[in-house]
Amino acid sequence: MKKIIYILACLPLLFVSACSGFLDEENHSKMTPESFSTPQGFELGLYGLYGGMRNFYGKDKAVHMLTVTGTDEFYSRNSGDIYNLGNYTQNYKPNSEYVGIFWTDSYTLINTCNGLVHFGEDMTGITEAKKNNMLSEARFFRAMLYFRLVQFFGDVTLNKTYNESVVKSAKRDPMADVYDFIIEDLEYATTAGYLPEAPKNTDPGRVTRALARHLLAKVYLTRAWSSAAKGDDFQKAFNISSLLIKDADGIGIKLESKYADVHKPGNENGQEVLFNVQMTNDPIYGVPEKDDGMNRFAHYFVAGYFNFNGSGNVQTIEDGRVYARYHGTNWLYNEAFGDIDKDSRYYGSFQTKWNAPVDFSNKKQEFWVGDEKYSVIRSGKKGELAGFLPGKPMTKEEIESENYYILTPENYTDPNFPTMTKFVDPNRAALSFDSQRSIIVYRLAETYLIAAEAAHKLGNNSVTDGAAFYINELRKRAASSAEYVADLMITDSDVTIDYILDERTRELCGEQLRWWDLVRTQKLVERVRKYGYFTNKWTNHTLPKDNIQDFHVLRPIPQKQIESVIVGDPYPQQPNGWDKL
Repeated sequence: MKKIIYILACLPLLFVSACSGFLDEENHSKMTPESFSTPQGFELGLYGLYGGMRNFYGKDKAVHMLTVTGTDEFYSRNSGDIYNLGNYTQNYKPNSEYVGIFWTDSYTLINTCNGLVHFGEDMTGITEAKKNNMLSEARFFRAMLYFRLVQFFGDVTLNKTYNESVVKSAKRDPMADVYDFIIEDLEYATTAGYLPEAPKNTDPGRVTRALARHLLAKVYLTRAWSSAAKGDDFQKAFNISSLLIKDADGIGIKLESKYADVHKPGNENGQEVLFNVQMTNDPIYGVPEKDDGMNRFAHYFVAGYFNFNGSGNVQTIEDGRVYARYHGTNWLYNEAFGDIDKDSRYYGSFQTKWNAPVDFSNKKQEFWVGDEKYSVIRSGKKGELAGFLPGKPMTKEEIESENYYILTPENYTDPNFPTMTKFVDPNRAALSFDSQRSIIVYRLAETYLIAAEAAHKLGNNSVTDGAAFYINELRKRAASSAEYVADLMITDSDVTIDYILDERTRELCGEQLRWWDLVRTQKLVERVRKYGYFTNKWTNHTLPKDNIQDFHVLRPIPQKQIESVIVGDPYPQQPNGWDKL
C-alpha cells in the first residue's frame, strides 16, 4: 500500500526535474492514470492526497515555515534558510529551499487531483452518491492547494488537466481566474448530499461539507480584500460563515466549553475541529514514515526549559523536546493577550510551570526588575516546582521570596521563553520520538472570526448580529471564570481590523495561519515593522522589523521553477523587488 500511494503522489507537473528520482522506479503497483476511473484506483488516489497532506503539516520543511515566522507573533531563531526567510534577511531569495518545496509539493498533489477529477467522472460500478462524495474530496483538496498558492504567490499557473509527462512550458495565470476555479470546486464540494455534513458523520480527518463551507467562506473573504475582488465577496463570506455557525450545533459541531480543551492532547478530533491532518497508521491517510510518527511540529515551540527547571540539561517527555525554533515577539508576550488573569487563552496557550526532573541546589539565578539587576540562589527537590514563568511582571521581593526559578517577561532570553503548549505531545514513548498527534488545520472558532471580519467590512459591528457579536461569542468561552465574562465583552466601537487581528492572535496563535492573515488584511508590513522584534535587557533581536520590505507580501516564484520553463516565454518572477534579486 505504501508503495502505491508514494507513486501516485509523485506525478510530475511543472518542474522539468519534478520527481525525477522516483520516475525511474519500476511501477510495481501496475497503476495507470485510467485506474483513477475505477473505484479501487480512485480510492488509492484519495489515499495519496490524504497522505500527501503530511508534506505540508508536521515536517521540518512545511507550511509552518511560511506562515508562523516573520510575522508580528514570531521570528525565527534558527540558522540557515529558515532564519533568512523568517527574518527577511538579504539572503532570503527566490532560491529559498522551503518556498521551492512548497511549490513542488503543491503542484504534485494538484496533478493527482486533476487525474482523479478527470478520470473519476467515468467511474462505474459505484453509486452516484458515492462518486459525488469521492469527487468532492478530490475537488476540495484541489481548491485548498490552489488557495494556498494564490495567497502566497498571487498569479500562479492554473493547470486544470492531468499531465502524464514532464511539462517544459508554463505561464502565470491571473489571480482572478485562479479564484474562480477555486470557488467552482468548493461550490461543487458544498453541494448538499455530496459530502458527509460534519466530522461526526465520517472518519476523523476526512473532508466534510462543513469543512468545505468554512473554506469557501474564507476564500470569499480573502478574495474580497484582493485586486480580484467581486462586489459581493464580503457578503458571501458573511452569509456562508454565519450560516455554518447557525447550523453547527445541529450537525454536531460546537466550540469547546474551555479554550484549553481545544488543544488538549487526545482531543485532536474534538467537537470544534473541522479538519486535521491525521498522524496514524490508518491507510486512509497514508502510512507514517517512521513507527513513532512524523509530526515534528510538536517540538518547534518548546523553549530551553532545562535552563530553568533546575537540571541544567535534562529534558522530559511531558515538557517536550527542545527545538526552540520560534521565539515570540515582545508584543506577543507582553501585549497581545491583554489581562491574562481574566482571559484564559494566555495560560491555555503557554506553559508557565515546570517541575524539577532532579534534585538541585545552590544555583544562582540572575534577574532584572526594571533597570536593576539582582541575583538569588535556587534549590529544589525532584518533582517539585522548579521554574515559573508568570507571563507578567513581579516585584524583586516576590521573586526573591520563592525557591524556584522565576522568569518574568523582561527576563526572557534566547532560548528561555514560554513554551507554546498547543502542539506538545506528552504521550510520546521516548523523548527522541516525534509526535503522533494529528495537526489541527481548521476549527470552528475561526469560522466566527471570518464572520466577524466580513461583518466589519460590510459596516456591521453590532453586538447583536455583527462583528462584535461573533467576537464576543469567543470571548465568553475565553473568560477564565464566569465573573470575568462581562469584563471581556466588547462593543461595536471597539472593532477595527487591528482589533480583529489581535483577537485572531489570542485565539489562533501559532496555528499556521498568521502570515496569510496579515497579507489578506494588507497589514503584514505595517504590523511586522511595529511588532516584529524581541528585545530586553538580555537579548536584542530586531530582524523582521528592520528587514521587511513591501515586496515581501508575496513569496518569490521559486528559482527552480523559472529555470525549468525552457519552451515558450520565460516564466516571470514577482515584480517590484523579487525580480531584482
